[in-house]
Amino acid sequence: MAIKLTRVARAERTAEPHEHFVHLPTRLWKLLLAGGLVTWLIAAVVTEATNDTILVPTVIIVGSFMVPVTMAAFALSRRREGYLTTEEVVLGFLLAGTLGVVATALLETYLLPSASGTFIAVGWIEEFGKGAVLLVVAHQVHHREPRDGMVLGAVVGAGFAAFESAGYALQVVLENADRISVVAVLEIEAFRAVLAPFGHITWTALIGGALFASSRGGRFHLTHGLVLTIVGVVTLHALWDQSYGWAVMLTRGIVMDVGWQLLWPNAQFWAIPPTGSDLFWFNTIYDVLLAIWSVIGATWVVVAWRRYAAKRDDQPSSLPSGAERSMTA
Repeated sequence: MAIKLTRVARAERTAEPHEHFVHLPTRLWKLLLAGGLVTWLIAAVVTEATNDTILVPTVIIVGSFMVPVTMAAFALSRRREGYLTTEEVVLGFLLAGTLGVVATALLETYLLPSASGTFIAVGWIEEFGKGAVLLVVAHQVHHREPRDGMVLGAVVGAGFAAFESAGYALQVVLENADRISVVAVLEIEAFRAVLAPFGHITWTALIGGALFASSRGGRFHLTHGLVLTIVGVVTLHALWDQSYGWAVMLTRGIVMDVGWQLLWPNAQFWAIPPTGSDLFWFNTIYDVLLAIWSVIGATWVVVAWRRYAAKRDDQPSSLPSGAERSMTA
């Protein structure tokens, strides 16, 4: 009898909302975005005016973390079951941004060839790294709902994107060590900030939803849905990374009329950077390709979110009546 009571008590604690379950107000992500943007621009202007290197980390950190943190807050404010704890959210963000980024960089350095094929391999390595972090944190979640999995995946992807963007911004600073190029830092951070919601955050959210949907009896299973989602996400990631090479190829073949160099995977780069109208068409083609992959990813996220919600509504509630009343109150 004591064992049965213990199990019931544990089930009720798992099912009922608790004060440490994370569900943020909708207005918070808006405040984070607005406040972060103002702080970022002020820090950039002051840094450019004073040429004070002490302010450079502020520009890098605020600019790199602004959109990923905003998107994490946005995901945590969505209406869902809400069984993620503060510990799980913070752990997912920090592990992805630290160990996840370091591990994937190490693997890419020593495992990838220097020629063709790198973009496909990068997709596998980075999604594997984020997926490993997601799996570690997901084992701490006792009540696994697919939409919570998507939110946790978005948080993991946000952590990875934030720290990665900070690295790219720092690289720009080091390349211009003789003079602080605030404009160059702003350009790379703004570009990555605009794309952040549609890259790592979207991809890991999709894997997180599929991972939680595969959970049965407290264990994760390698289901067809999970496998197809992983393959689809890696393909989308590879196409995203491949877009630069394709933009080079299309610009040279169509606009510059210097001949075609068809490679798959295509790893072309500019021997001499384009200028004038050639640069305009290259940027246009590159942006269009990224926009296509962004639309596909965003549409996939919306469809998956609604499908998981529909499945949840169709299933009979397994919560105790008291917990069910408290969630709908």
